[in-house]
Amino acid sequence: MLTAAFVAIAVLGLAPLARYVPKAALAAMLLLTAARLIDLKRLAFTLRATRMDAGVVIVTAFSALAFGLDQAILIGVAISILLFVPRAAKLKAIELVVDDREVVRERQRSDPPNEGFLLYDLEGELFFGAGAELDRAFEQVLHRARDEAIDHVMLRLKRVRHPDVVALEHFEHFLKQAQGQNVTVWLAGIQPDLLDSFLRLNFFAWLPKNQVFVQGADEDSATLAAIRAIRGRLTPRASAPRDRLYYLV
Repeated sequence: MLTAAFVAIAVLGLAPLARYVPKAALAAMLLLTAARLIDLKRLAFTLRATRMDAGVVIVTAFSALAFGLDQAILIGVAISILLFVPRAAKLKAIELVVDDREVVRERQRSDPPNEGFLLYDLEGELFFGAGAELDRAFEQVLHRARDEAIDHVMLRLKRVRHPDVVALEHFEHFLKQAQGQNVTVWLAGIQPDLLDSFLRLNFFAWLPKNQVFVQGADEDSATLAAIRAIRGRLTPRASAPRDRLYYLV
């Protein structure tokens, strides 16, 4: 701000004298200022970090030479956004299993499936870019439930974030489709933002509240509370003791 003020005063009050400043001196000052703006160490670090970052740097640099600094900044930001969206749209759907030691963990190929229910952990951003992957995950779950004659499906939603209208439409379609197939869907670890969206859209007019386990509402774990509820529904007398069940997720 001080520099801008001094430059404004100099332009207004000393403009007639500017003609006497040697252009070579002005060029040297511009070159020195530009050189100080270049952090070679950080530039080298960025070029070595990832291929994507290196590509953005190279494209932005050539854009500055071809179109100018302002356009180069806009081009660099636009490319960064375009490259970020596909990465943010990746949604992970990992099947979990309760092993013989009562540990909830990621299922390995050698692990037998859970008896009577499917358990999946979802992780990612619930925005429009992830709509296709979210729909694919829901189709996979319902396909397995139908083929294996399973009546209970549990989704662990502790690691999903920022739902938008596209993701909520996919959730509504999935939950209603599951109800149509007589599959009970249990939602565990649901975050406040997703819960607020369910409330605003009146999901609980047709979705039983006892199938939703809010993150932090259970003194132990929403995931474990949901598993106990499913086991209680399947075989009430065979439910595991409360102090035995735990997870490594």
